[in-house]
Amino acid sequence: MLPRFLALALSASLVSFAGTSRPAYAQDDDEDEGGDDEEEGGKGGDDEGAEEEEDDKDQPPITSGGLFTMRTYPVREISRPLTMTEKIIQLRLGVGTDISAKGAFESVGVSLETIYGMTDNFSIIGGITNAYNFKQFGIYAGFEGSLAYDLVSIRLAANLHRTALPVYCGSVTPTPMDCTDPTSGVVQPELPSGDYKAGGTQFSLDIGFPFRYAIKPEIAIVALETLMSIDFNSVTKGYTIIETDPMTMMLRSRDVRNGAKPDLNPSLGIATNPVSPLSVVIFAQLRIPDFDTSAGAFQVPVTGRIQFSPNQKFDIGLEFTLLNVKPPEGQSPIDNRFISLFAQARVGK
Repeated sequence: MLPRFLALALSASLVSFAGTSRPAYAQDDDEDEGGDDEEEGGKGGDDEGAEEEEDDKDQPPITSGGLFTMRTYPVREISRPLTMTEKIIQLRLGVGTDISAKGAFESVGVSLETIYGMTDNFSIIGGITNAYNFKQFGIYAGFEGSLAYDLVSIRLAANLHRTALPVYCGSVTPTPMDCTDPTSGVVQPELPSGDYKAGGTQFSLDIGFPFRYAIKPEIAIVALETLMSIDFNSVTKGYTIIETDPMTMMLRSRDVRNGAKPDLNPSLGIATNPVSPLSVVIFAQLRIPDFDTSAGAFQVPVTGRIQFSPNQKFDIGLEFTLLNVKPPEGQSPIDNRFISLFAQARVGK
């Protein structure tokens, strides 16, 4: 049995090898002529291909893997990639003013920011921002790179910045009339006077993990545009709190030191595109200097943004911010407000 089995296996191997072997022979003249005919036919095919390409120009643009050019860059904001497309630069100009209950339209701020796409998943970012007649400013530069394309990225930026601190009624002499209760005539030291002063200047490394998850084509969760800042120096005037004076048992304002420690500032929001050119975003940020969660040491600003995009190259919009919806006792969440107009333009391939 074994010799017969070996003979059968050897025969099957030889047949298989013979069936897959393709020996090469020199081409005959007839085959050369056939090749020429094929080449001529190929030239004719090129003409047909060119006609097909001309017809394809009327077809909608097709992108592969979500990568865009300026011609195919989405008008719908939710459909845009988190990082700027390669070789496209975006410039943003903004002008804002304070519209708080007191001091409305008495200060102004101008900002200029840019994003440049080094590759489709890596962007260079930078800008200059200011507010409250330059008593608050920020100068930053860094990068944003994709961790999972169009889902989550990492954002790092060196930031030289200064915060404007509100001047409260309790520290103003003589006391303005609008700092007193109109009914009782009692001074309300916990109310902002409408004026601002410059705080200390810090150098920080801002860290964020911008995240966007589209629940539907028109609705998306956005989060962690900012997460934390690592401060490299401390300032004696980092932020202002309202507290009870232990001697007089009355409310007072006090400037607090912001140390060379990380600050926690995560953000969370929702974005919607009811129609392609119109985008509405609402997001909140939690700011905790030095990770100090004690009462009065944190703020919760909430921003609403509406943006209109007539085409792929231009956006115009409005941002409205409630500076702290968790204010000290005696203040309303809607007392302190800021508004800014902005325009964005993109140029590139």
